[in-house]
Amino acid sequence: MTACLDAAWIAQVYEVRGALDALAARLAAGRRVVLDPRLIETGRRAARGRAIPAMVEADIAFHEAIYAASGNPLIGQSARLHWVHLRRVMGAVLQQSRQREALWDEHAAIADAIAHGDADGAARLIDHHGRRASENLLARLADVLDPPTRKGHS
Repeated sequence: MTACLDAAWIAQVYEVRGALDALAARLAAGRRVVLDPRLIETGRRAARGRAIPAMVEADIAFHEAIYAASGNPLIGQSARLHWVHLRRVMGAVLQQSRQREALWDEHAAIADAIAHGDADGAARLIDHHGRRASENLLARLADVLDPPTRKGHS
């Protein structure tokens, strides 16, 4: 593992990503963009499976769609810098996560708020989603970075 995968760094990355996500959701809702429902379907299917890379890619594709829907290409360009770091730890944490499908319920609610033009609701939902994801990841990060050792085994 690389040194940049400590909890403080990841928390800071999530703070910046959260601000970008909220801005993107707000702008997309202002445009009343209807996101492709296949994004949610693909994510739910991936969450039920065992392929961690598919789960990560589905999550990133959903957020990328919101960045594109915002109409501001700088949001996606900026967010991609942070996804590079998050992709590595997300994969490790998703192997242990029990809340995979609940994340897609959150994604569906965000997409719905965007489609209905509810800018405040979309921003609030995506902010809550990002905070939950960050807390979940940070709670498990210590185990991912430093797994408990097995005593009594050689």
